[in-house]
Amino acid sequence: MTLTSRAVCQERLRRVFPEQVTHRGRLTNQLAASAVFVSLYVGSVAGARKVRPSMVLWMCDAAARRTRITERREWYEAALRGKRSLSELLRTWGVQHQPWYGDNTREPLRDETFRTWAEYGALLRDETVPTTSPVPQWSLADDFASLFRTRLRGDELERAISRWQENHLGAAGLARVAIARQLAGPGAQVVVDLPGGGRRTLAPGGSSLIVKGVIERLAPRLLERPGVLFISESREHVDVVDDRLLRRLGIEIDAARVLPDALLFDAGPGVFWLVEAAYTAGAIDEARKAALVEWAASQNLDPAACRYLSAFVSRTAQPFRRLVSSLAWGTHVWFLDEPESVIRLEELPERSHS
Repeated sequence: MTLTSRAVCQERLRRVFPEQVTHRGRLTNQLAASAVFVSLYVGSVAGARKVRPSMVLWMCDAAARRTRITERREWYEAALRGKRSLSELLRTWGVQHQPWYGDNTREPLRDETFRTWAEYGALLRDETVPTTSPVPQWSLADDFASLFRTRLRGDELERAISRWQENHLGAAGLARVAIARQLAGPGAQVVVDLPGGGRRTLAPGGSSLIVKGVIERLAPRLLERPGVLFISESREHVDVVDDRLLRRLGIEIDAARVLPDALLFDAGPGVFWLVEAAYTAGAIDEARKAALVEWAASQNLDPAACRYLSAFVSRTAQPFRRLVSSLAWGTHVWFLDEPESVIRLEELPERSHS
């Protein structure tokens, strides 16, 4: 296998593990890319020439440029003996040893990156070696290592990555990858299948995909008798889905006023769901909740019959991580890539203990 660069290793890791994959940071950061590079450098694949985390830390720029097979073999054999032997080898090459990382980085690499890779089947551990042993025990799985071949490019690379993801990421991981591809793909209009029949076409974009997920995947699970009253794509475009029911409920739509991204109605208990699609921003914080409560009051909606929902792509994605601390109490949170679950941010009542 022709050796690829550490930068290319990281670029491919980010394609194999897109943003929605849990613990993506530890799987795709520069330390992870360094581990891939060193494993390929020494030929640590499918149980051959196993590495220990410290070997990754000891690699340096000067050694990484020495790519002849004999040099790479010498580097590996010296690293097996220890850091001092490796430094001595580099001196014979006329190189001063300047490791990529300090030895205190060993635990994060082993406990976070290596073990999470192993859970996905990207990394193999020699189970005959005790976990506390200093003996090298890690190697890249063959199908994972093959994703870093330099001649693998374009459509062939995409197909290889897709095959690996299908085999290793599991149902939740595959759902996250599929959503990521939808969001990254060309902007096509989003068609929403409404409860009880009928369709609506929304503008391309992440917010529309989230609204589609709320209507098609969450509403049938969460609501007894779900209905969609309107979808507000912007101040200029409000799609009234059930005008007759809106009139019967006495709800008036004014696009110039504050509106939720979607208003759902559960005809069973008579509950309204005010939904915000938080693709990049727009989650229901205290200010937004107050504005929605005010709007609901202006429509004479019973406060006890109103529920407030912030819908995100994923709890692993950056928008949720950035906004979670500002979400309002008394609201709900839902994720497109985990449609079977809802988080309820509930304030507990005080109890008197007499």
